Amino acid sequence: MSVTTADGAPDVLLVEFELARLDLAAATAALRHKDTPAARGEVAECRARIDRILDSWNAGARVPL
Repeated sequence: MSVTTADGAPDVLLVEFELARLDLAAATAALRHKDTPAARGEVAECRARIDRILDSWNAGARVPL
């Protein structure tokens, strides 16, 4: 599921990151349960998704701490 807006709003990126993190946890658990090419592919896709989110963050979206 992707909810990223065109402007890469920080709150949207945080939500997207949390969803991606949960998907990665599920994919990793599935891989631990049964190591298959499909399970490895799902983990790789989740990691790539997180990388894209972090790239968007680094491109300029910032949340005041």
